[in-house]
Amino acid sequence: MVVAILLMVVLLLLAVAVDVGRLFIERGRLERAAQAAADAGLGIVAERMVTLAIPRLTEGAARPVCLPDAGYGTPGASCTATPSPNRAEQWLSDADRAELVAAPVQTQAAAEALAYAASNEAAPGMGGVVSLEVGYPDGYAPGGPTLKMRISIRASINILFARMLGQDEIDLDIDALSEIRQR
Repeated sequence: MVVAILLMVVLLLLAVAVDVGRLFIERGRLERAAQAAADAGLGIVAERMVTLAIPRLTEGAARPVCLPDAGYGTPGASCTATPSPNRAEQWLSDADRAELVAAPVQTQAAAEALAYAASNEAAPGMGGVVSLEVGYPDGYAPGGPTLKMRISIRASINILFARMLGQDEIDLDIDALSEIRQR
């Protein structure tokens, strides 16, 4: 009799351990998929940023080197500071920044994010995913330092122990944020 009761308790604890492990695995899978989608979407924005900066970088490289005084006391000599060639965002104009958040770039970035989510089985209808939202530009401020993309995934996961407690599914809400400098 005691052995039967202990066996039931051990089996119940084993079921809980398996379900909790599955929940952690699913959460991790969805977090990685959401982050990959956000990074991929912002990759489109980064490519566009570099494309917009290249003409200004080329123009800056073609300018002659400026020596402000050269030790000879040349009156009125001045140099225009140029941004670092390694920082494409410093070469952008405000019009370029506006283009980075315009509808065509938003559509391309969202499409890329959705494609990455689907390739990681995190699109609606796949692997328990109920909804997937793409937010770009997330919290945009024209003078702000960054552009952000947020991916929100809502999933319902079936687990054995939840059914014993009267629930069919456990809901998971996953958010991932990726950002890139714009200034």
